[in-house]
Amino acid sequence: MPMQFTWLKYLAGILLAVLVVAVAGCQSDSQVSQPRQVDYDLGKYLSSIPRDFPEQREFHASDGSLQAFTGYRRGGKQRVAIIYLHGLEGHAGWGRALSEKLVERGYDVFALDRRGSGYSSKSSRTVNGRPVQYEDYVSDVHSFLKPLRAYYQSVYIVGYDWGARLALAYGIAYRGQSKGLVLINPRLIKPGTSLTQKVKSLAGMSDLSERDMAAEFDPELHVSSSKIQTALAMDKSRVKKLDENFLRQSMRMSEFIKKYIKRIRQPVQLFLARPDPLIDEKGLITLLEKGRQPSFDVQYVDGARHALQIEAPDRLARDIYHWIRYQELSRNGG
Repeated sequence: MPMQFTWLKYLAGILLAVLVVAVAGCQSDSQVSQPRQVDYDLGKYLSSIPRDFPEQREFHASDGSLQAFTGYRRGGKQRVAIIYLHGLEGHAGWGRALSEKLVERGYDVFALDRRGSGYSSKSSRTVNGRPVQYEDYVSDVHSFLKPLRAYYQSVYIVGYDWGARLALAYGIAYRGQSKGLVLINPRLIKPGTSLTQKVKSLAGMSDLSERDMAAEFDPELHVSSSKIQTALAMDKSRVKKLDENFLRQSMRMSEFIKKYIKRIRQPVQLFLARPDPLIDEKGLITLLEKGRQPSFDVQYVDGARHALQIEAPDRLARDIYHWIRYQELSRNGG
């Protein structure tokens, strides 16, 4: 009898241990869904010989989802990498002309498709079960930039239109990660306007409904070439409607920038087309001058329209090259 009781206690102990492990396993499974930062190791890609020009690839964004980017590399070891962030209605492809010109001047360029745009258009509109926040767009940039720092001495961000807004938000949120910001015709909410006008001014146009701003895209305001105007208007990947959450997060991003602009500590280069009815030039410069950047270089491109990366890629690439070269020499005591 004692022997039988001992075996029963032994079996009961085993069953209890199995039950504890099972419960622990259930708890660990429930914790997997919690938010987490995922850094994609770009080492294999960056150390490989480019097979195509450009290369269409994907990376793991801040929530682990796959987002698209286009890599412009000629091969060989480069010291400087540039991340290009596209505008409100467009996608990474609208930066191709400028990216190619920058590659010719010795840089590797990576054009990111914002989640919901371009080749990232099918990506999830939620992050861990909640709507995308403006902080997620900023974290997406960091998920791509952080690994680059192991393979390049310097990483710069070039942002066009809404992408310039994202570049500013990134520079504030992640100080010291990029070596400088290049802003091309940033569209920021005008200060001192009503809430309704703030939403409408997101697209730079005063008579649009809050829901369908991008549907009223006018290519003549962006480029002068009638051929390119047609191409942009017919672009199937162009964002034709902005959902209410995106508009709300864009507003929050602008307010974040206005509130913390003094945290900008890296050099800034600003390109402005003249004339450009989509830009509040005076208000924009007044805002940026509040930053604490060590240098603030403003370049005007007369006679050009809003999409300078398409209108004047040679001019932009030349000026960006000389500006980056100066920053590198200054920082390295050259």
